[in-house]
Amino acid sequence: MNFTNRVVLITGGTGALGTLITHAFLKHGALVTTTYHGASSFAELQATLGEERARLTGMSTDVTKASAMQALVEQITGKFGRIDVLINLVGGFMGGTNVVDTTEADWDRMLTLNLKSTFLSCQAVLPYMLKQNYGRIVNTSSRGAVQPSAGAAAYAVSKAGVLTFTQNLAQEVRTHDVTANVVLPGLIDTPQNRQSIPNADYSKWVSPASLAHLVLFLASEEAGAINGAAVPIYGKS
Repeated sequence: MNFTNRVVLITGGTGALGTLITHAFLKHGALVTTTYHGASSFAELQATLGEERARLTGMSTDVTKASAMQALVEQITGKFGRIDVLINLVGGFMGGTNVVDTTEADWDRMLTLNLKSTFLSCQAVLPYMLKQNYGRIVNTSSRGAVQPSAGAAAYAVSKAGVLTFTQNLAQEVRTHDVTANVVLPGLIDTPQNRQSIPNADYSKWVSPASLAHLVLFLASEEAGAINGAAVPIYGKS
């Protein structure tokens, strides 16, 4: 896969998975902009890079605000003249709370962080992708969207929304060389998840490297015939 001079926006590119995906795009020649929450996380990402650091830009952006996302995309297109790839990694999890005990604030937080952020970022990049007749969008849902478990209704509904939104979007862009696909990972083997579930069999979890490879493929020119796909990646669980 060759992303030389492709302009890539990654929301949440500084976490455990985001760092790996950011590295992968840079390795393949992309010009990457990532959003971050907290300057230290972006500084830590930069510290892991060599000369490819010159092709990375970080922006502190509230991805849940339309004006912030519009401004970010305007900056990117003003600098590079286009935007080719959008990878949505921003999201959050809330579990262990049944419907009766779920607060309105928690419900709204899940929908805002997981679904609204995806909608706003897609809305911001689409006019440019449609005008240039090229674009790749990869959104992140969850296994929980199609195989929900008790105690995570707000999370499951928000991720199911991402799934349905992506499939709807795919129908809107199908007459252009623009694709919208969504990945549905199971438990990802990250330090945070290991800390949360210390006694699990991590060998059954999804390796971040395998998920990164899938995301890059869906974002590539070679995947142009794939649109509206919901791709499960569950590891061995």
